[in-house]
Amino acid sequence: MNRTTSEDPNRDSVAEVPGPLLLPTDRPRSRTAPRPTAVERLRLPDSCAHALDSYVAREGIESDAVLLACFTALGHRYTGQSAFAVTTVPGSSVSAAVDAEATLSTLSRAARAGVRGGPSTVAFCTDGVLDHQGHELVLYVHRDATSLDAEVHYDEGLFDASTARYLLGHYATLLAAGLAAPHQSIATLALLTPDEQRKILLDWNATAADLAYDSCLHHRFEERAAQSPDAVALAHGTERWTFGRIDTAANQLTHHLRELGVGPGARVGLCLDRSSDLLVSLLAVLKAGAAYVPLDPGYPEQRLATMVAGAGCVAMVSRSDLAGNLGAAADAGHAPLVLLDRDAHLVDKHAPERPDVDVTPDDLCYVIFTSGSTGHPKPIALTHRGVLNNLADLNSRYGVGPGDSVLALSSPSFDMSVYELVGMTLAGGTVVLPDRERTKDPAHWAELLTAHGVTVWNSAPALLDLLATHAEQDRPTVFPALRLAMLGGDWIPVTLPDRVRRIAPDLRFVALGGATESSIHSTLYEVTRTDPAWTSIPYGRPMANQRTYVLDPAGQPVPVGVPGDLHLAGIGLAQGYLNQPERTAERFLDWSHGPVRSERVYRTGDLARYRHDGQIELLGRMDFQVKVNGLRIELGEVEARLREHPEVKDAVVAAQPDAVGDRQLVGYVVLRDPAALDTAELRDRLGELLPAYMVPATMVVLSALPLSANGKLDRKALPAPDEATAPAAPDSGDAPRGPWELRIAEVWQETLGVDDVSRDADFFALGGDSMKAVRSIGKIGAPLKWADLYRHPVLKDLAAHMERLTSQAAR
Repeated sequence: MNRTTSEDPNRDSVAEVPGPLLLPTDRPRSRTAPRPTAVERLRLPDSCAHALDSYVAREGIESDAVLLACFTALGHRYTGQSAFAVTTVPGSSVSAAVDAEATLSTLSRAARAGVRGGPSTVAFCTDGVLDHQGHELVLYVHRDATSLDAEVHYDEGLFDASTARYLLGHYATLLAAGLAAPHQSIATLALLTPDEQRKILLDWNATAADLAYDSCLHHRFEERAAQSPDAVALAHGTERWTFGRIDTAANQLTHHLRELGVGPGARVGLCLDRSSDLLVSLLAVLKAGAAYVPLDPGYPEQRLATMVAGAGCVAMVSRSDLAGNLGAAADAGHAPLVLLDRDAHLVDKHAPERPDVDVTPDDLCYVIFTSGSTGHPKPIALTHRGVLNNLADLNSRYGVGPGDSVLALSSPSFDMSVYELVGMTLAGGTVVLPDRERTKDPAHWAELLTAHGVTVWNSAPALLDLLATHAEQDRPTVFPALRLAMLGGDWIPVTLPDRVRRIAPDLRFVALGGATESSIHSTLYEVTRTDPAWTSIPYGRPMANQRTYVLDPAGQPVPVGVPGDLHLAGIGLAQGYLNQPERTAERFLDWSHGPVRSERVYRTGDLARYRHDGQIELLGRMDFQVKVNGLRIELGEVEARLREHPEVKDAVVAAQPDAVGDRQLVGYVVLRDPAALDTAELRDRLGELLPAYMVPATMVVLSALPLSANGKLDRKALPAPDEATAPAAPDSGDAPRGPWELRIAEVWQETLGVDDVSRDADFFALGGDSMKAVRSIGKIGAPLKWADLYRHPVLKDLAAHMERLTSQAAR
């Protein structure tokens, strides 16, 4: 990398330099200049000092270079950044480059070379004192004849004291491991201290519980039917289906399916809506030893045919009014179609007794399709044991039983429907079905909650939000019987728990996380109160007999506070993707580390981190992970800040290409009153809460966020911003004058992709962000620093500042 200079403000070009190291923080960054005034200290083990002496003597390299190399390795392990700048002496920084093959040896030699870097947020020093201004964190390592002492100076507004102490311990651990194996990839060196490793891997995963999971779903339903045959299992309008009636109907359908060749290990497609038919049919399939495959009647014909073929269905069950799109699947001739209305006389002739079929807890119970990154749906194969463990955990944890009821709102193709139809009935409770014509009507939901005294709510967050909005706007409505809300499948607005408690005062509000690949839910967090500082509802801790691991790209567990890929383990894991061994091998892995040996884990692709209390914080998706000009941005944090505005009803943030082809943040907002707020005001408020690189360059006002059929946010349906929604240029003012104003204007035009820049223009109002700031600083040149552009974002002010700096340097 070329050295940057600033003697000629009108030079043609300047090489770009790497950006700053953005360490994970405990609190959001702001535009306030950091002040690293807090200090934590650690004396490194004497063995580490001796190992350093031996290494530098053997390799003929300075100890300072080795100590700096370890700091850059630590920065890479914390952030995943492959290039960044580190201040090493006042007014100077070095460029650190870390790739997958980097070792302590190669990094030490690179550190000795001291390639000039750019603006830096962190500093490292082994002798003397650095100017802390503008740095978030400074690490000093002091060496005397016999020992090594480290101290970290940090900004208390960004980092907790415990985070600083952890960082010192990680530095010591990584240095010791690197000196012991200087030619080993730094990606695989030990980072966690022994105490941390035990706590994160073992203590936080101590979830063993004696639940009744060593059975099958239909066996548990049969037990309920035998205990309380006349209890109501399902209510729809004025109709009531008892446990005994449903069990008898399921037995008769099972005998019919057996005659069609359905048996253990088979799959049967169920193309049904929320109805008694669905509960009877899924139980019949399970009693036959097979697994059911939910098929949405509203899916296109070819999509259904692909799913039937992909699951290898040996039969399909539907009704005449729902089977219109099953033509292609039926025409294939491999799966006979049972129409419950047409074939009722054939089913009713069978005996009502339970068929004798050998089914075990490790057999498949259902196969649910989810969308795949390749464009083809993925068939996820779940077992009785894993699903029953999940349902038993929820029911026992929250005391769900006879007398409870749930409103069935989830699509049968969405695995949250499993709790509604199966989980509630296994507990002896009642499933309340909405009218088919009003399944998406919040007013109808409110009517049913009141009429049936519904006690349990189970859905994606968007549906409960709709209910709360209806209750708030229509007329003040209270649901005193509603005592438990379990939400999963999507982000939960931080304000939702308090809103819902105003309409259900005795409600327990539970956030559930996980993946279909791990039997519905894997993590749980009960929201007893919300914290104004939260950017999202915590993801929680692993549920009973389940485990979680947050790993980096090399499969190493990450420290508390450091983002990584969430992996799930335990009883709930699916067998895999049905008949897709290669795809299964990509996501279901055999993993070992330290005390954990041969653990089968599922790589979720969720970006997460541990909090100091062991709670998991979900940050976003790895595959939706946004990098804008090389900077990683947690969209959830920006979205949460948008939602905090009293006029913003909902918000989502995405990345779109800007005028120069770079990805820019675009904020999509739903306003309570569009006339009461303009987007410029919203951006200004965000600028007060977030660093500039996290403020969306463009804001788009929508009447509602697009939702999928399951009530989840459909990011792919977000519209691209058009010219009408592009950020407005500032009022045309005086043209730049003088060499520095002209030079800065030229750089901004090139960097931001704008045609005209006045001397009153604000860099961030023109669409600038942190990486565009880095590019501009590199092109404008030293002595301009990272913090200068944030302190002087207006062109004429920045030019005046540059004139002062260069004048002082010339003296």
